[in-house]
Amino acid sequence: MKTPRSLKITDLKPGIGRKVVPGDVAVCHCRCTRTQGDVVFASKQDEPYVIRVGARDCCVGVEYGLIGMQLGGERTIIVPPNLTYIERKINRDIPENAILVYELTLVDIPDKWDPEMETRLRAKNDEAQD
Repeated sequence: MKTPRSLKITDLKPGIGRKVVPGDVAVCHCRCTRTQGDVVFASKQDEPYVIRVGARDCCVGVEYGLIGMQLGGERTIIVPPNLTYIERKINRDIPENAILVYELTLVDIPDKWDPEMETRLRAKNDEAQD
């Protein structure tokens, strides 16, 4: 999965251990704000979000932002309007041209929901380069 150029990812704190890859289940704390600072939503301290990376359970920008994160890692992701369609569909108060800022903390990578996804994506990329 090639990260879109319009997505801005900043590592605030490196993590440890293996990196998140497509097909993983990622458990993370997430805070989403608009660029003006208005909070759109945030996970509760005792209820982190569970995201199946690559399943489009959440904003496409968040899925791309999770790839490569390690346990305990913290990242900020600035997501342009073209990658926020799920949030606009769920939360009608978000304007179509809104840029969203996500603050992520990865707390667990318990298992894979699709163990073959990374292999299929790698094969697809190899075919495209030939």
